[in-house]
Amino acid sequence: MCLCFCSCFSFWNHHLLYQNLRTHPMDSNPSSNQPKPRAVPKEVIPPDTHETLPPRVGNISRDLADHIPIHSRKSLPTIRDTIGLSPRSPSDATMPFPSTTGPRSRKAVKLTQLKVNLDKDVSPSASSPPFAIHSERSTAEQHVDLLPFISHCSLFPLGYEFSKQELISLWAAQDLFTASSRQVENQVFASLLSDEVVLPSRLDPSMGVFRTFLYKINQSKLKFSAEYARVFDGDIDGVSDDVKHLSLDAKSIKHVGFESLERFRNLETLFVTPTPDFYAHQVPHDLFLRLKHLRALNFSRSHILELPSSLGNLKLLRYLDLSFTPIKRLPDSISSLSNLQTLRLKNCFKLDGLPEEIGKLTSLMHLVFDIIGGSGSMPHGIGNLTSLQTLSKFVVGKDDGCRILELKDLVDLTGSLCILRMENISSFEEAQEVDLSNKKLLSLELIWTTSRECDAVKEEQILQYLQPSLDLEKLEITSYGGFKLPNWISDPSYAHLVDMELYNCMNCECLLPIGKLPSLRFLWIDGMDKLERIDEHFCRDGEDQLYHAFPKLETLSIQSMPQLKEWTGVENGDFPWLNKLEIKFCPELHSLPVLSSLNSLKRLELSYCPNIKYLREIAHVPNVFIDGKKSLVHLKS
Repeated sequence: MCLCFCSCFSFWNHHLLYQNLRTHPMDSNPSSNQPKPRAVPKEVIPPDTHETLPPRVGNISRDLADHIPIHSRKSLPTIRDTIGLSPRSPSDATMPFPSTTGPRSRKAVKLTQLKVNLDKDVSPSASSPPFAIHSERSTAEQHVDLLPFISHCSLFPLGYEFSKQELISLWAAQDLFTASSRQVENQVFASLLSDEVVLPSRLDPSMGVFRTFLYKINQSKLKFSAEYARVFDGDIDGVSDDVKHLSLDAKSIKHVGFESLERFRNLETLFVTPTPDFYAHQVPHDLFLRLKHLRALNFSRSHILELPSSLGNLKLLRYLDLSFTPIKRLPDSISSLSNLQTLRLKNCFKLDGLPEEIGKLTSLMHLVFDIIGGSGSMPHGIGNLTSLQTLSKFVVGKDDGCRILELKDLVDLTGSLCILRMENISSFEEAQEVDLSNKKLLSLELIWTTSRECDAVKEEQILQYLQPSLDLEKLEITSYGGFKLPNWISDPSYAHLVDMELYNCMNCECLLPIGKLPSLRFLWIDGMDKLERIDEHFCRDGEDQLYHAFPKLETLSIQSMPQLKEWTGVENGDFPWLNKLEIKFCPELHSLPVLSSLNSLKRLELSYCPNIKYLREIAHVPNVFIDGKKSLVHLKS
């Protein structure tokens, strides 16, 4: 009985902490500035994130640990539990490694070969399942040497933040995975995470509500190898010519120049890390004529302005990261990198565009970028990249080779995809042929441009046939011109859909029964100019009255609806978990549901809605803000 009581108390305590983390501070005042279009705050954190931490989360903050749902904290094995230490062999050595304590200091690190214990006679248990990795083609257990994975983490400097996919892509560039399987990749990462070699740092703010973790390396857990070197302040004299993986800061580049790297003829990884006030600008035109064995090249945040055409000589290159640099163009020779698997161009806002012959990079699996330059569409041949798993954006063009049909054969796409300039889709037949339902996308954004002639019926047909797969977790639709939304948007079969955002759907005249979505937690509706009523059809379709609408919704924002006059149709038991309600810029709205039935409501914001009457029915709401100012009148009524 004590155990049950403790478990229940722990669950309730975690739940309260999580609720506090997700909501605004109760004593804070929202900004009282003038209204801004689509000003939708997104500081809330969903209970189920795309990545889940194991139960042991080290010394990370209590808030970050507690926001992870208890039911998602699956028991994962730790390295110390599942790895057997093999006897010391003659090949093990004591080797010097650059330290951060001084330019010439070294520390001795003894290497021990780590092997995953894959004893098939070990019976699984509920608390600690065996860490057995199986091949996709065979059920035979494989020995996975984790030391190379840990050693590769030594390239990251203190405090450097990275995503899970970034680290896995670096591992893949070095052929560390003997069996190419997403399951193997995830299990190796989970093992390093559970043993605190990799630590969660924070949630990636660039992902909005659909957030993923950023990570950092626990330097005290690293296992160094003689093939790896990390250099600070220009001290590369003590690094062996035979080093294969080199990480050095931009300050070192400034001191010794890129020319000093030419002696490392066996170099497979070059990682230039950022240093405050020191940036690497110019790469010698002949550098890559000498470093022909490079497999991974990371210049992110280094202020690189351009890359020489000799980049095309890196025939073994598999990973190229130029994120957060002011680079303006990529050399045409990049199209000859036939083994390139990952190309990261995140936040390269000065980049003219993607390479014109990017369709030749047939090994490309991850293409991450933010803009496509002045051309206004994707370069020809994206459809040839049939190995793509990650494609952050696709800009629809009107010419052959740039149309939406380029997505047809990219059947391995997963993660997030943003499709822009949807108005360039010529017909619903094109949309149907793309078959998004066959792609396991977790997040989908569909964006039309606002300045266009709108064929509402055509856009309705196109959106109906762009139905995504049932794996979808986030959906955003922006500047859609149809009179009604597609039926699939309220299909309860979307059991994983957590976040929905509908922006500037100006012609929409009614809302579908979105209340039937079983897992929806965040809903923003902004800019439906023609919507006059929100009625019971918003909660249910009239056929089934047995369920409570919006069973998990926690945040609802209704904004910028100049014709909206009333909101009715909410029954007792609907919105059982609604924590925050925003209603803004609805000047004609005079009728609201009975707010006293929303027992979980903790925060109510009303702005520029002069006809809404409130007082006693919101007395239970501790935080009410009227036109940006906290109200206490309702508590006294």
